[in-house]
Amino acid sequence: MKSQIIGSFGEFVVACDAFEAFADQTIFRGQPVKGNLIPSVARWNHELDSTDVEIEMLNEIKVLGASLLSGTESDLDLLVKAQHFGLKTRLLDWTSNPLAALWFACVNAEPNDADGYVYALDVDTFLLGAESYEKSPFQVAKTGVLRPRLTNERILAQHGWFTLHRYSTRDRKFVPLEKNPDTRGRLYEFRIPAAQTRDMLRALDKFGVSARTLFPDLNGLCLYLNRKSSHLLYV
Repeated sequence: MKSQIIGSFGEFVVACDAFEAFADQTIFRGQPVKGNLIPSVARWNHELDSTDVEIEMLNEIKVLGASLLSGTESDLDLLVKAQHFGLKTRLLDWTSNPLAALWFACVNAEPNDADGYVYALDVDTFLLGAESYEKSPFQVAKTGVLRPRLTNERILAQHGWFTLHRYSTRDRKFVPLEKNPDTRGRLYEFRIPAAQTRDMLRALDKFGVSARTLFPDLNGLCLYLNRKSSHLLYV
């Protein structure tokens, strides 16, 4: 996996623009920690085969949350929706918008005065087809990239994509993308030093990328106003 330190907003834009020269589609993920590109259900214990528990949780949603569902969702549609509302799943969030990924990396790193990380993945050989929605998400042959159906405002606003991970029976664990032989050679890492995160967030706001635009609801607006007024509130 190639890695690059980013010193400015302009440098990040130029670096991301270069992907168009060799990849038809690139997706991005921003986070406040280095590596560990693995879904939330496996983050505590990579070696735990959580498949049966995940299936049971999904079945419980179908029963206990029936009034909140259309009843026409496939299991994969339901997994995407559940991920959106905080269920631990084998999906990992990505975006096709590098600026959205940069925002998530910086906004989560800044409070801890930590470095932010943006990962880019060339998905040309990992894209799962539309037929994946008719199959069980727990029986995929290999970890792949999923373009979700645009069924909610946040996925639209965040240009959301996912990686759908499988439990490897051969390795007896969920394998992080940076260690997966199929994907590690297609991954790129951008490190944003802690000293740059605040300036990055200011620049992103100027270009219309903020909590208000990425979370197009009252929650997003309130987060945006909290940040915009922080210099007045915390004095």
